[in-house]
Amino acid sequence: MNPAPSLTVTEPLRLLLLLGQSPFDPTSGAAQSMRQIALALAVGGAQVRGLSTTACEGDPGIEPAELMRAAGADVIARSGGWRARLGGVEFDLVPVAQGRARQWEKDVGRLYAARLEELTKAFRPQVVLTFGGDPTDAARRRRLRVAGARVVFALHNLAYLKCRPEAVDAFLAPTRFLAARYEAAWGEPIAVLPPPLDPGHVVAAKTEPVCLGFCNPEPAKGVALVAHLAHRLGRERPEVPLLVIGGRAPASALVDAGRRLGFDLTGFPNLLQAVPVARPADLWGACRGVLMPSVVEEAAGRVPLEAMANGAVPLVAERGGLPELVGAAGVVLPLPASLTLQDPWTVPPETVEMWWSALTRLVDDEVWWRERSAVARAAAARFLVPAVVAEYTAWFTVVARRVGKEIR
Repeated sequence: MNPAPSLTVTEPLRLLLLLGQSPFDPTSGAAQSMRQIALALAVGGAQVRGLSTTACEGDPGIEPAELMRAAGADVIARSGGWRARLGGVEFDLVPVAQGRARQWEKDVGRLYAARLEELTKAFRPQVVLTFGGDPTDAARRRRLRVAGARVVFALHNLAYLKCRPEAVDAFLAPTRFLAARYEAAWGEPIAVLPPPLDPGHVVAAKTEPVCLGFCNPEPAKGVALVAHLAHRLGRERPEVPLLVIGGRAPASALVDAGRRLGFDLTGFPNLLQAVPVARPADLWGACRGVLMPSVVEEAAGRVPLEAMANGAVPLVAERGGLPELVGAAGVVLPLPASLTLQDPWTVPPETVEMWWSALTRLVDDEVWWRERSAVARAAAARFLVPAVVAEYTAWFTVVARRVGKEIR
């Protein structure tokens, strides 16, 4: 690999988005965020390329090329994969069989490495935006650093607290909560930039707010509490639809959770299910509110932001970065200290009652809901790409010009 030249005053930034999963993965908030960061930088004038696989964390329900087209990309087949163009960014995707996301290095690692070598020589990126904690990820970062690129590692969870990733020039977090946790663990500053929202991707042209929404029904996201709420809705408020959207877990996992807790949700017509979609606006435009009672400390959370951009009012747990993200636009509710990922199923009755009261207010208090909905839209506007593009461009340009830093 030949060293990349440093950035000049008149030269546009060249950035490579490097992922082991698809940037079009609708079941991964981290993948969605990475793609939208790349698109924001392209709006700011950067030349942006992407290299990834087609792997998805959950089952998107459609083939990779159709998934990309559903997100608005122009897609062409190429030898051993696809090339997708969206918003001024060109993505190369190496195909991985569905269900083999964790084995992609074994299945297509050589092809991926060859593509990376080609792209590095032809494009000569000055900054690489990536994440990943495997030894092969660190090895790729080292090779790219030797070639002259600066490496930005995007933090999307708390998985690296005890093991700082190697071969990184700068770390980027979406919330001050997440940055503070890593600063305390590593003793070094972590940059914070707001997670960008592409208006064309997340904002519906028309909203019909009738549903309550819940995404990715797995234990970490508070599926047990939502199952209790769904049961009450079915029995007491059957006119209120609850839209359950699949993610890593399918939408049907809420019914499974109810069965585990001893009640049957299958007979309630107001319980609706949807597969993950490439364009979230297609779902959030129908939602009046969104439930996010996560029992884990969320680093951030695209779900409440995307819902807020459409006027939906988020009900979120008082944990992690969620209160910081939603601010005054959301309803922040506590969960008992006993409700953790170690025991996510035992939900005290008083907790169910508290969330039920907040949920029914979203439906019954029209004046209050309209006020909160307007606040939600205004709060989400500060995350839209036009509002954040200058901040992103400035920060990444500084990283590209950084010289002489030793990599750990």
